[in-house]
Amino acid sequence: MSTRHPVSLQIYDRNGMPEHTPIWDRARSINTVIDAFARGGTLLDPDGVDVHLAELADKAACSLLRDRWKDDFPVAAYGELLCTIAALRSLLGYSPTPTAVEVFDWARQQKRRTAAAIDGPVQDVAVQFINGPYRGVILTYPGEAIHPQARPAGLITLPIEWGDDTVPGRGEAQYARSSDEPTSDGLWRYRLAEDVPEGARPHITVPDREDGRA
Repeated sequence: MSTRHPVSLQIYDRNGMPEHTPIWDRARSINTVIDAFARGGTLLDPDGVDVHLAELADKAACSLLRDRWKDDFPVAAYGELLCTIAALRSLLGYSPTPTAVEVFDWARQQKRRTAAAIDGPVQDVAVQFINGPYRGVILTYPGEAIHPQARPAGLITLPIEWGDDTVPGRGEAQYARSSDEPTSDGLWRYRLAEDVPEGARPHITVPDREDGRA
């Protein structure tokens, strides 16, 4: 025998509409997250959960942008991890972080912004950032095709943030091309051209959200 509604603490009126929303205990949910991380050897306090999850999202996004050329399990795991963190942050009421699809969208936005500044034909090249907030990240960027070997811009600027995740500082990191030739594996290497604030991290945005940190 079936009932009209599943058994729960929710109360419905005769039209099937909920009469009230069950009380959600946010503090208890945060403590559940703290307990889960403690089982893995990471000790957090309630004020540190937001920043820790945001840092995990940054690491997963940068690893994805470094290893996306590989078709194996780690790349799939980064995508699942990003979705899990995004869902968990939403449930806890924190600002959004991107999924793998949104990380790739962000990467394409950086590419389009750079291409718009080049006057003439372009050709895609792969660039890698070897230090700073984007250390290890590999992105495709437009290079000037007028050279015998397409060459990316001498300077590349990427968005960064720092400080408390709830009210972060925002700015940019400027990277300079480290040589006039790519490496043997076809990568153009870039180093930080100037100092960035202590604790600076990538600012990979969630599309169509002006209030999100990620």
